[in-house]
Amino acid sequence: MNMIAGRALLAFLLMGTSLIGCSLLPPFETCEGTEAAVAELDRLPALDLRPKGAVSVGGGPWAGAECVDDTGGAWLSATRFYAYGGTRKEVLEFYGREASAAGWRPVHDLDMGPDGSFTVFCFESSDRPSITLAFDSPERLREIYGVEPHPAARLGVDARTWFSWSAEAQPDGSRMGC
Repeated sequence: MNMIAGRALLAFLLMGTSLIGCSLLPPFETCEGTEAAVAELDRLPALDLRPKGAVSVGGGPWAGAECVDDTGGAWLSATRFYAYGGTRKEVLEFYGREASAAGWRPVHDLDMGPDGSFTVFCFESSDRPSITLAFDSPERLREIYGVEPHPAARLGVDARTWFSWSAEAQPDGSRMGC
């Protein structure tokens, strides 16, 4: 067999086995038909937990419920975004206490560390979606989403802390871990 024919045969075998291998992979989940599960996740009672004085920053890309469909599959997300006059430590203490009382446990210690670098904390329940507490600044929100959050003065709060409280679930609404 000449060299050109050998290369062509090798290329054919590699391409053929690659395509067969891809067809054996499980199909990715999509957002098709998830409307009811998205609405149910958005009504999750734990999403209503917030420290006294925390003001909801509604609208924009950082609040509401949706199905997210990216190249790795789909998942559901419902988010509440808040401006708060208290400290991050007060927010962590509140959710450490209230989320635990509602049946969610922190996955890791809620201590922010000496440099305050931890910005995302996850809570899990054995039979309900996971919930994430994340701290972001208005500057970071501008950078990520390209939009301006409502000025704290318009919300009636001297905001020192901006945070989101969100739930994540599988496309069928079932539990999704952190």
